[in-house]
Amino acid sequence: MAAPPVPYLNRTVLLRRRELQDNGFVLQLAQLPLALAKPVHQLPPLILHPISRTGEALTQGSASDTETLRAEGRRLEMRMLCCLGKDLTRWLEQCVEFAAAQPELAAVTPGELMDLLVERPPESVSRKMQAWGVADFRNIFARALGLAAVFPNPPTRDQISDTFVRDFARYAEMLYRTRRLTYPPSAAIHSLHFDVYASGEYAQILERSWGL
Repeated sequence: MAAPPVPYLNRTVLLRRRELQDNGFVLQLAQLPLALAKPVHQLPPLILHPISRTGEALTQGSASDTETLRAEGRRLEMRMLCCLGKDLTRWLEQCVEFAAAQPELAAVTPGELMDLLVERPPESVSRKMQAWGVADFRNIFARALGLAAVFPNPPTRDQISDTFVRDFARYAEMLYRTRRLTYPPSAAIHSLHFDVYASGEYAQILERSWGL
């Protein structure tokens, strides 16, 4: 006479069958990402121009005047970030104009674009910036965008105080956070991508595409 079925074993068999069925459903879902994933939208490229040291002369301190040399170094660094801020601001404006012409990107805000630059840049951009020797580019972009909110052009010596120059990095970061907070959080995160080029590099790409 056959032994009666054990409820626990029967329940285990049922659960195992259901588990296999669920796994099959998961496998089916795993085959759908390409169809369900949001399309990636290509934004205009970010073009970075070389930063020239032309303009007002830096104060020449003696080799022993360490504080003067440091101050002039910070002043030069700040001017370079202001020039970079012009490139980044120009890119933001181009992307906003580009998105406005695309119905599926109409909700893209400058804040979302700033996040794309600073918080979640494309991997290809990160690799290129690192290849250029700029590993900390996200903080650099943030400071440049912060300074650009106040200085659309690099300020002259008489337009900024020595106190501001001494701690400009801290001021720049606070300015960036304030600028970012002026834009409300995006209702939806879009799949956005962009490439970065040096201006000379991009000019060569255009020449080749035009057959020059």
